[in-house]
Amino acid sequence: MNVLARLYRYLRRYRGWALTALASMVIFAATQTLLIALIRPLFDEVLSPPRAAGAGAPAGAPGSLTSSDQTRDRIISSVLNRDRPVGHRGWLVNAYDSAVGGTARWWNANPAERWRKVVGVLLVVLVLRALTSFFSEYAFQKVGLSTVRDLRNELYEAIINQSHRFFAQRSTGEMVSRLVSDADAIQAAVSTRMGDLFQESITLVGLILFVFLSNTQLAFISLVVAPVIIIPVMHFGKKLRGTTHRSQERMADIATLLEETIRGVRIVKAFTMEQFEIVRFHEATRRHLGENLKAQRIQALTSPVMELIAGACMVMLFLYARVRIQAGTLTNGQFLSFLFALASMYAPIKKLNKVNLSVNTALSASERVFRMLDIDNDVKGRPDAIRLSSVGSGIQYEKVSFTYGNDLVLRGVELSIAPGEIVALVGGSGAGKSTLVNLLPRFYDVTQGRITIDGHDVRDLTLSSLRGIMGFVTQEVILFNDTVCNNIAYGRTNVDQQLVIEAARAANAHEFITALPQGYDTLIGESGVLLSGGQRQRLAIARALFKDPPILILDEATSALDTESERLVQQALMNLMQGRTTMVIAHRLSTIRSADKIVVLDAGAIVEAGSHDVLLARRGVYRKLYDLQFLEDERPTGALA
Repeated sequence: MNVLARLYRYLRRYRGWALTALASMVIFAATQTLLIALIRPLFDEVLSPPRAAGAGAPAGAPGSLTSSDQTRDRIISSVLNRDRPVGHRGWLVNAYDSAVGGTARWWNANPAERWRKVVGVLLVVLVLRALTSFFSEYAFQKVGLSTVRDLRNELYEAIINQSHRFFAQRSTGEMVSRLVSDADAIQAAVSTRMGDLFQESITLVGLILFVFLSNTQLAFISLVVAPVIIIPVMHFGKKLRGTTHRSQERMADIATLLEETIRGVRIVKAFTMEQFEIVRFHEATRRHLGENLKAQRIQALTSPVMELIAGACMVMLFLYARVRIQAGTLTNGQFLSFLFALASMYAPIKKLNKVNLSVNTALSASERVFRMLDIDNDVKGRPDAIRLSSVGSGIQYEKVSFTYGNDLVLRGVELSIAPGEIVALVGGSGAGKSTLVNLLPRFYDVTQGRITIDGHDVRDLTLSSLRGIMGFVTQEVILFNDTVCNNIAYGRTNVDQQLVIEAARAANAHEFITALPQGYDTLIGESGVLLSGGQRQRLAIARALFKDPPILILDEATSALDTESERLVQQALMNLMQGRTTMVIAHRLSTIRSADKIVVLDAGAIVEAGSHDVLLARRGVYRKLYDLQFLEDERPTGALA
């Protein structure tokens, strides 16, 4: 679908406000033209000395308003072709004579009071202009801001519902750039520049009509050169569109780099790589500056080129007018009035040029936003999906294989997990442990085979119910910049405080929470930065306990903790695992001795399975891993790892 057509889908939701803005703009444009038309009576009637009624009033001026046949025929001929039925023309003639005749009678009723009438009309026009200016601007801002709000919401929903594969293939900076920078570019075009587009276009149409009615011949000559101005405008707009696209891409690079360095600032400082990161950032901003300067060169060049072309056209117009005035077919006053109206067209044309540049920028941003919106989610819920509330008969992995890109990560995995059973997954780095557990909540979908819970293929279940029966505690604890209470009761409002406290007690977290400045109402900072690693881990366990899921997934939940923190976390984990079907990815084998089943993976396949004692007796892969870790634990202090 065309980009403009897709944007219109969002705009049409606010067509009432858009129509309000459009109506206000029509009236505003009319007042703009009326102000120019009032120039002659302001000089002739308000600023000129009093004169006898009808004396010295030039033909066609407000002082001699009549329904001249020549003027009437010229206007009616522009509306109807001369070969139309006489009845149509007769109706227009009567309407024209009635309107103009009434205006003429009002104008000529008291010639001495004409200046008061001019001032009165001027005040009415100015009031109308002010009111319609407000309504048009506010209404268009309402349309633009609401449209971009809807677009942002839809894009965020699309991103948050994507699979893990989507996030693995894209940087955070790219997604932030789409949601912030590109959406801002669209908003600027829709709420501000689109308003200018309609308002200045309508104003320009009104001025063109006035120019043609003032002097048709001069108007035709002036507009012959219009293409000379339009062609460079289109050329500059096309070049700017490509440049702004590249500029936004460079901004995404900056956002990605910024996010990486802030998140990994401890590593940057630990390796004294501040200067290295500064150089990287300077290079990214240099590339962004280069693209921005290209865009600014195009924008800065546009106005001088237009002014030069317009100035050259004006010189030719003056030369032509000089010939006409010397020949007696044009007066100085007529030419001055025409010239003022023509000069007034420059401001709308200049603004329309800026609109063209802004719209091209917005179209480029829209293409990027819609391209991200159109990325297909490879983990979808089926229309006839069923809800699941318990583990039932247990979990089954049936000949499960998984391919990521061209890499075969899992190969024909067969695994049965009974209700309430604790299953530990061990193996070397890259063996497929995390992938195996990530397939259960459908963070990814299996390539071959299937995974069932209570006999139901997980792909036949609603995603909300599938993930709703699972709790997760991972090595990388994710906490939010909120209170302790809100982190434990994540996503739930009006919760019973006592339930939160009970979950914290079971997670061995209540003691340190009550020692915080505001207790459970303490803000913990971004990612829980104000807490220690063990405290963050226990909060994550409390969050899982509060959810009370029948299935629990622990992904190396204690591997990064010191001995004391690990002891507290292990106690909390034992409380958490009671009565739940649990899958544990273990780094320290000493922590999984009590597991009902230990599954050993190697190169994406299960090579051993059984209890701790049985696997040790086999003297296979598990025994090698255990002995290697035992030797590491027994190595004297100061020995190399």
